[in-house]
Amino acid sequence: MSRFLLPVGFAVCLGLVLGLPAPTVAAPPPKAEEELVDKVRKSIDAGVRYLMSQQKPQGHWEGIVIGFLADMEGGSTGLVTLALLNCGVKPDDPKLAKAIKYLRELPPKKTYVVALCNLVFAELRDPKDLPIIQKNADWLIKTGAGWKVDSDGHVTGTLEGWSYPQSQMSDNSNTQYALLGLYAAKQSGAKIHDDVWKAIQEYYTRTQVTTDQLPNTGAWPYYNPIDGRVTDKPSISMTVAGVCGLLIARMGLDVNEHGLDPQTGVAAKCGVYGENSALVKGINWVAGNFSFESSKSTYYNIYGVERLGRLSGQRFIGTHDWYREGCVKLLAIQERAGDGSFTGGKQVDATAHLSTAFSLLFLSKGRTPVLVSKFAWGDFKMDGNSMTEVAVAGSPAPVGGSNWNRKHNDTRHIVEFCSKELFNNAPLSWQVYDARRRSFDNEGPGGRSGKEKILEEVGVLLQSPVLYLNGHGPMRLTAAQEEIIKTYIEEGGFLVAEACCGDPVFAESFRKTMDRLFPDSKPAFKPMSPDHAILKMFPGVLPTDFPQLEVMNRGCRTVAVFSPVPLAGYWEEAKYMPKDSKNPANRGEKAFCLIRNIVAYATGMELPKPKLSKTEIVRGVETGVTRSHFKAVQLKIGNSDLPAPDALKNLMGYLRDKARLEVALTSEILPPYDDNVFNFKFMYMHGRRLKDDKGEQILGATDIESMQSNLQSGGLLFADAACGGYEQWKTFDKSFRELCLKLFPDKKLEVIQEKSSDGKEDPLYKIARDAGINLKSTKCRRELPGDKGAEPELRSYPAHLEGIKLDGRWVVIYSKYDIGCAIEGHKSADCLGYDKESALQIAAAVVLYSLKR
Repeated sequence: MSRFLLPVGFAVCLGLVLGLPAPTVAAPPPKAEEELVDKVRKSIDAGVRYLMSQQKPQGHWEGIVIGFLADMEGGSTGLVTLALLNCGVKPDDPKLAKAIKYLRELPPKKTYVVALCNLVFAELRDPKDLPIIQKNADWLIKTGAGWKVDSDGHVTGTLEGWSYPQSQMSDNSNTQYALLGLYAAKQSGAKIHDDVWKAIQEYYTRTQVTTDQLPNTGAWPYYNPIDGRVTDKPSISMTVAGVCGLLIARMGLDVNEHGLDPQTGVAAKCGVYGENSALVKGINWVAGNFSFESSKSTYYNIYGVERLGRLSGQRFIGTHDWYREGCVKLLAIQERAGDGSFTGGKQVDATAHLSTAFSLLFLSKGRTPVLVSKFAWGDFKMDGNSMTEVAVAGSPAPVGGSNWNRKHNDTRHIVEFCSKELFNNAPLSWQVYDARRRSFDNEGPGGRSGKEKILEEVGVLLQSPVLYLNGHGPMRLTAAQEEIIKTYIEEGGFLVAEACCGDPVFAESFRKTMDRLFPDSKPAFKPMSPDHAILKMFPGVLPTDFPQLEVMNRGCRTVAVFSPVPLAGYWEEAKYMPKDSKNPANRGEKAFCLIRNIVAYATGMELPKPKLSKTEIVRGVETGVTRSHFKAVQLKIGNSDLPAPDALKNLMGYLRDKARLEVALTSEILPPYDDNVFNFKFMYMHGRRLKDDKGEQILGATDIESMQSNLQSGGLLFADAACGGYEQWKTFDKSFRELCLKLFPDKKLEVIQEKSSDGKEDPLYKIARDAGINLKSTKCRRELPGDKGAEPELRSYPAHLEGIKLDGRWVVIYSKYDIGCAIEGHKSADCLGYDKESALQIAAAVVLYSLKR
């Protein structure tokens, strides 16, 4: 968010407004600490520059010890190239192109090197690399110890892992990278049979250290137990590798044991996963022993932690916000180095280009924007950092599972499909959001209150535009969880909820909870209309496909969708992702088309911001509001609900924080005819309709006379058309222009140009420019030519404002494109209007203009 400071000269005399004293300009705030998200971006750039500077003239990063004496030629180059690609360096960059050419010419010889090459080629997505990827995958399968491989790549027998491979002693580090190389191959289209993934899954389940071997169960060592004897101590890095191995094997196998009915979406064995017990034990062991440090390589381990967090979707490992904590740790190391590198330690950690590559992989992959967050709920018990779900009477969860997460792959598949369909395969991630791991208690004197902690937490959660919640049985939420959901929706987040397997108990408890959180619109959820914009976003889903869908509307738009019928069972299985999304072949494929349309509507087709991005939340808690505080009024039209009830509150908070203007965060809501309207010289009208069902103007003669008087005595009306679909937008725009003719019959709306015909800069533009606001560059979605609806995406435009002038000043400023809904944080692909930042800056400029007169 850009910053602008209100010049002292803008503290103009509000004595013109009923003789009030001037608005107070606050003291200049202390220089804000740079946001962590920006520090990470700069750190990545510095790390990239360092690695580029270390490249050898031949195009590689090989050294004498690791590259040649250890016979690991290509390993360093593979790791560095992978890091640079993930940091955004383009494959056609001359330096990177040399490295890629070098890797393509390497013969398969060492497990680490072959795996890293596949990871690089998968990242490139170049079809000509598929033969190399397949050859490398075949080599990895053939060099696995223990099993037998036939000529077609099928395996039989028991896998014992991978080695270097000259050594016959397999280890869990080589095994981890072999698995990464195989999964990269599968994602690229290489042929890998299911028996390979089943054998890998069995390997990790079998080799996990059990309670009869060591008291602290659930871990993996570097070398596996021999004849039941543990000869090597379990470690954090190898247990992270073991948990990731189970997760990747499940993704590679891509089958489940649920017994889904393809016609109904109900699963006979919902939530059953063969590896659940081992997976839960492993994650709990990592949570209870969490550390970035490792005796062999801290940086290797840091990259492993990122992989675990990303693959499991966990924002928290135990109580650790792993990505934030890891970023803080790495940035401090890099700052001490001073040259952009990350180094320090022994063995691999002492090799700067390797430790820097591992660090950049953590920073770059970990900051991938989160499209969907899955909301965890239910009873639990903690043992140190380990969490165990507690079953609810009458609705037991499956072994090692939970009632909120009986589908482990649904969110991941939703994000994969939406990335491909909506965002041109942009890297996107998902996460489990578990507020149960956070304390929201008051901290006592001088500390944060529980309410402040919740607002801060929602500010972080809003980096994810979609919150997904489903389950079986009665939904049990803490007071903090309820407040988080409520605030998330109020601040622009979008909720998708589903009764897993159509469970009526969950559906009833969910509806009751939402009715309690949003009592002003009982019932909170109402049937989705057949002509809802969600159903029209893209072809592939019809109103008759899922007629039971329910929606919750707030202000301008729909803010939540609830399905009481099963959908998640289809999202759980990748086989239902349609190859032709315009012509889905069955109900499962239609379920994917539906969630694509929901996400398109919820996001407005905008990519989420990188992880660690925060949204500042304004709350109208007033202390010491004086007559000098600027306060606005929102005009209420008829008996309908306000389309954007929090728009003025958010705008005032923006003016307070960015312009240092003393404002009242609460605003009045009054009909135009109310005598108290004269106490306000800034009137805001945000509308969806100005006419009733008979086509008559809702505002009567008294309303118009009151508004005229206020405008003629120093007031300003700022108006914009609310979201609500293309036809509704056209209707409001037309009726507002008719209203202006009634207000001032001898005037008409004219476009507010930056400069007049005589070359003079318009005062609105000058005030905006002086405040650091660029009205010549905004992001907006406008109408397509030929009356064909809204543009598919936001585009760069100058601000389009129209106005009416009296005695040389603008008394009406009108945006036919939405501003209010955007200020509330709501996005919608059918909404003609600005993005939030542009809307805030335009509205702020209008407020500042209203004061400067």
